[in-house]
Amino acid sequence: MNELSILLCGKHDGLGELSDILVQLATTIDDFAPRCYFFIQNESPDITTFGAYCGRTLLETACTILIGRITPYRLLLLKRCQQHPDYSIGVRHNVAIQWSGDVMPDKKASPDTSWNKIDGYTHPLFSYYMAEIHWIPAFNALLDDFVNEESTYLNDLKKIDPKGVINSFKTEANKLYSSLSKGIHQEFVVPISLNYDPPTVKELLTETIALVTKMALVSHYIPTIATKLDKDTLLRHLVELEKKVDI
Repeated sequence: MNELSILLCGKHDGLGELSDILVQLATTIDDFAPRCYFFIQNESPDITTFGAYCGRTLLETACTILIGRITPYRLLLLKRCQQHPDYSIGVRHNVAIQWSGDVMPDKKASPDTSWNKIDGYTHPLFSYYMAEIHWIPAFNALLDDFVNEESTYLNDLKKIDPKGVINSFKTEANKLYSSLSKGIHQEFVVPISLNYDPPTVKELLTETIALVTKMALVSHYIPTIATKLDKDTLLRHLVELEKKVDI
């Protein structure tokens, strides 16, 4: 495992089927993170063709990992569905992880009424409920724990208002998802390099790595989350990761 997959997945042995899922998702991170590092650090003609795909794979996989660590049942259900003999790759499955619904909330919850009337079970990674129950307390705990340590990603986190941490993550994730997706889907009738020149793709990849790393760091301060890492381990892998992206 590389630094980023360790930060995202944590210590994930001894958890039965969840361990199997995290091993599989960590393999994807281990495959695509080095490709992103390479594109960031080198001049490669392939960056305009494959860079956006690598970035979006990294973003989506990271979010899936966090969903699974916070709500293991969600991925365990998906695993059983995909293992079933009747599972077909030719149809759309409602149980599949969706960007809208699993990562982003379908509709905006109002802080004034959301606790008085909750419509169904709301579980999106960036929902109001997730922020109040998990992300904001975890973010405050991280800030209390990392006071004197210096790192670019930690310094970026310290600039965020705790109440606004989920909006910061959500806004950045949506922007990156949209930008990276346009580089994958064949919607351009002009040369893709006009909009996805190497500097642009490098910036998108750098921002994607930064976002998923910061989300991973905060996740380890959610008290009920699976596969937590201690502070020293987090810091050690964070330092190594920042070297990979030259920050």
